[in-house]
Amino acid sequence: MEKKNKKRIKNLIIGSEGFVGNALCLYLEKKGEKIVRFDIKRSKKEDVRVAKLPLHKVDRVYFLAWEVGGAKYLYRENTQLHQLNWNIDILRNVMMQLQISKIPFIFISSQLAEETDTAYGATKKLGELWSRQIGGACARLWNVYGVLEKSTEKSHVAGDFVGQAINTGKIEMMTTGEEKRQFIHVEDVCAGLHHILKNNLTGTVYDVTSFEWSTIKELAEHIGKHANAKVVPGTKKGNFSNIAVHKGKPPGWTHKISLEEGIGKMVEEAKIHRQKKRVNKNKK
Repeated sequence: MEKKNKKRIKNLIIGSEGFVGNALCLYLEKKGEKIVRFDIKRSKKEDVRVAKLPLHKVDRVYFLAWEVGGAKYLYRENTQLHQLNWNIDILRNVMMQLQISKIPFIFISSQLAEETDTAYGATKKLGELWSRQIGGACARLWNVYGVLEKSTEKSHVAGDFVGQAINTGKIEMMTTGEEKRQFIHVEDVCAGLHHILKNNLTGTVYDVTSFEWSTIKELAEHIGKHANAKVVPGTKKGNFSNIAVHKGKPPGWTHKISLEEGIGKMVEEAKIHRQKKRVNKNKK
């Protein structure tokens, strides 16, 4: 917690209701910092493609708002133009305001910024370039997990697998699971982003990841072990093009939560959530 005689840092979280954004808000509050939530999910007035940002007396800005989802959404051909238009509008509006304000900020990118043949990757790459030009910090996230999600076209693989395991007792994979990924727990992500911005680590792009490779099948097996669920691999070969270009670890930061530990926490949260739903349903 901040000392009482010190000013409490005030943060604007652009994209506060998203997968990482909400977790970041909770993390910063636990550290004793103030947050200002800003997200189109809260109100149409907070559509960052056109909205004026509440930058008055803000000390730091976390720029997470983006049109995003899991791989099954990001790579779909009929979503590319929509993603491109949406994210270019976000960049143009937010970056112009940040440039004028001179407030320290961090742009949250992705390892997929190397995939410039997709709308998601190309716009993230542009965001990195724009951030560096106006003195902002940049961090690439790699396959974040740790948040429970409803299974939709925008949900992520860990959330999908946990949902299957808890609700059906088995995990039916779409692929053989041989494809490798680097997974990073959302709590480690929050700590990494805070570290970069707090220490003003600008001028380059940093990777916020575990720097450890695991297969999708290994992920499923971890979940199956904790949830006592059967893993059923698919027959289709998965996407092996998960970009393996590292920009570098933020000086002074490293991840703390192993995949085994993080999946265990996620499964326990899912069990508790399911039990609460059952209790509430029985009360009706």
